[in-house]
Amino acid sequence: MQKMDEIMELLSDEIDGFNKSIKKLEVLSKKWDGLQIKADSSNIEYHIKEHLRVTERSMERYNGQIREIQEEIKKAQFTPKWLMPLILTASTTALICLLYFGYHFVQLEDKKFEAFENGKKEAVLQLRGYFDKHPEAYKDYLKWSKRFDSIPSSKQK
Repeated sequence: MQKMDEIMELLSDEIDGFNKSIKKLEVLSKKWDGLQIKADSSNIEYHIKEHLRVTERSMERYNGQIREIQEEIKKAQFTPKWLMPLILTASTTALICLLYFGYHFVQLEDKKFEAFENGKKEAVLQLRGYFDKHPEAYKDYLKWSKRFDSIPSSKQK
């Protein structure tokens, strides 16, 4: 019986402890019932907004750099602006010079031929006057010219 009394005592202690725990739970439950938990996302919103501001500043900076690079590319050219007119002017001048000298070269050949013909006529006139004064020289000349004309394919040196 003594054991039974001990067991009863233990059980009564356990029941008291259990009742106390239930009372504590009831008190806590009443506190939790009155407690309202509010979902606060303001901290997350702040971080998102800050991240968006930083991203926007970065994008503005990148866009500014891209605009600067595009301006530099537009300014950079393979050839300077003054070089093309210079090349065209030099080419035109060279072409005009070539045409001018080509024309004068053709005219020079014509002038040489004309000068040769004029010289030939003048020489014949001078020789005619000489031959009129010296008929014997004229006879020798006719013999020489017949001999020269008799060998048409040979060239004299």
